[in-house]
Amino acid sequence: SCRGKKVCKEEIMPSLISDNLIKWVPYDKDEKICERYPIDNWHQAVHDIDSDEAWAAFLSESTIVRCYVLKLCSNDKSIAFVYTMQEDIKGKIISIHGGGWENPFMYYRGYILMIKYLLESGLKVRTYCQLSNPAAIRFSRSVGFVPYRCTEDEVFMWISCKRLTSSKLYGRFYK
Repeated sequence: SCRGKKVCKEEIMPSLISDNLIKWVPYDKDEKICERYPIDNWHQAVHDIDSDEAWAAFLSESTIVRCYVLKLCSNDKSIAFVYTMQEDIKGKIISIHGGGWENPFMYYRGYILMIKYLLESGLKVRTYCQLSNPAAIRFSRSVGFVPYRCTEDEVFMWISCKRLTSSKLYGRFYK
């Protein structure tokens, strides 16, 4: 169930979020993420950072952005990443962004696992995508995100526990 629990800030982002096949681990500055993408694709997830070194420096200074790497439990191979960004002063609303470079099936599973964890922690989860990135919009909608606002170049979406757990993909992975 995604019922919100009262948790202190340190509990919201644990050192490991896992099921029996995949695990989200905190980003390590030695992990190469940016270089796995053509720069235009990378900029669809991270607009204004151009290298792994700049990404690591940004994360080390930020108090509102956290990054995780999705790994296979079987061999510890990295297959995707997400970052969460605090959207409000109280830290109750976050947006989630990211991408994968290998094994899209497991990336879907990981994305659902992370969103479920965040919702169960009592957070409101949102995302936004550039309208020029229809793949990201389809991906987010397929796990249950719903648009609530559009600008000339972006769509903003939200998700609830009910929407997540009633998606076909959730049922395929976690029921």
